[in-house]
This record gives sequence, C-alpha cells and structure tokens, in this order.
Amino acid sequence: MSPKTTKVSPIVSVIMPNYNSVDFIQTAIESVLSQTHKNLELIIIDDCSSDDSRSVIAKFSAQDSRIIPIYKESNEGAAMSRNVALDLAQGDYIAFLDSDDVWSSNKLETQISYMLKHNCRFVFSYYDVISSAGQYCYTLKAPKIATRNKLLFTCFIGCSSVVIASSLVGKTRQRDIACRNDYMFWLDILKDGEVGYCCPGVFSSYRRGSGISSNKLRNFKFYCYVIMSTAPYGVLLLGITTPVFLAINLVKKRFPDLYNKVITQL
Repeated sequence: MSPKTTKVSPIVSVIMPNYNSVDFIQTAIESVLSQTHKNLELIIIDDCSSDDSRSVIAKFSAQDSRIIPIYKESNEGAAMSRNVALDLAQGDYIAFLDSDDVWSSNKLETQISYMLKHNCRFVFSYYDVISSAGQYCYTLKAPKIATRNKLLFTCFIGCSSVVIASSLVGKTRQRDIACRNDYMFWLDILKDGEVGYCCPGVFSSYRRGSGISSNKLRNFKFYCYVIMSTAPYGVLLLGITTPVFLAINLVKKRFPDLYNKVITQL
C-alpha cells in the first residue's frame, strides 16, 4: 500500500503598503491574520509614516512570525512600496491589501480554490465600498473576465480584491506614478492575450476617501496618462475611450446599481 500524501497548501504573499494609516492598519492586519488560509506571509512596507503606524506594525510583527515589516527611510509612494514587497515575496501567489482596506476571512481560501479549479492565474472579485468610519455604502461588481481591451475603457478591478500567480507577475513591477499605478499594473500584466477572471462574491472592502472634486480631475489626468503610456496610438485611442470612461465613472459613483447592471454585461 502506497503511503498517503499530504496536500501542500500554497504560500500566499500578501503585500500591504502603508503611509499614515494608523487609524485603519490594525483592522487591515487582523483581517489578514484571521484568514482561513493560514499559509501566508504578510509583507508590510511602511512608506516613512509620520504617525504611529510603525508602533502598530511592530506590535503585530512581534506576535506573528508571518509578518515581515519593512520600514523605509523616505516616502516614495504606494507603487514603489509594492515593488519592494514584490522583490521580497516568496509565495506561489501574490495578493494585495491596502492598509485602510479590509478582507473577509475566507477571501484567500475562496479565490485560490477558484484559481486551482479553473486553472487561471489572475482573479479579482466584487468589493464593498465603505466610509472612512467603516459604514457600508454600496457594492461594486465586475465582468466575468478582464481583458486588456476592456480595461482600456475603465478599471473595474479593485486592488485589494486581486490574487495573482507569482508565475504571471514574474519581473513585472508597478510603474512609478502617483495615481492609478495598480490600473497600469493590470494592463501590463494582461498583455499578450492574458485574461483575468472574476471570482464572484464580495471578499474585500474598499475605504473611500473624502472625494473632493479636484481628485476627480487628477484621476482623469492619470487615466489619460495610463492610456497614452500603455496603448499603441494612445492619443487617438483616448478619443474613443474617454467618453465611455467619463460616462461609466459618473454612473459608478452616483448610481452603483445601474453601474453593476452595465459592468457585468461587458
């Protein structure tokens, strides 16, 4: 009789950039440590915070050896912090959680099971939008699949909802831009016909900011930059994608139920 084989649980590298999120980072860390999938490492990159974030990180890292704290000496932004963590990551899979967002306890187990069952290397999911106080606002859904062409019109992938196989990430790193760096990262990864898949369900909560109008203009400027930087004939393409982008984002924030009906049909 052959000996029984033990199924090896894949390692997940969770990447958490942090900058001055002392009010939220404890909740974010606890949502990682409470995962039903236990085989993980949590790489927290503190981007030279000036609040008491480092004390919170140090407390948790002293209690759990799965936490790898990195304290930067200068502030470089979320993209460069994630890249530091990507260079250190040892996992079979990469997951992202911003330090003011939250995961449900079954997030990793559910999404990795989905990836193994469907033999895919990039998954995302629906996510809840919550206020700064943690109150539920609305849920945002996504199409069944994400292709590069679909993403040129709008980014429907929430960063904290994503799990990617390390083999797909490879040496790809986030570009050093102040806004929409995760959006550009998805576009870079999904080149050459690669496809991302939606694991239906809500497994993360995104904490929205104050949402002042100047941020809307800033986000649009960076959207234009992303398209011009990643797509052939980007300037010409903007003439096609911009009206769709503006319409989708207007509906997304004011009429999320309508947005969900439209976006899930893409």
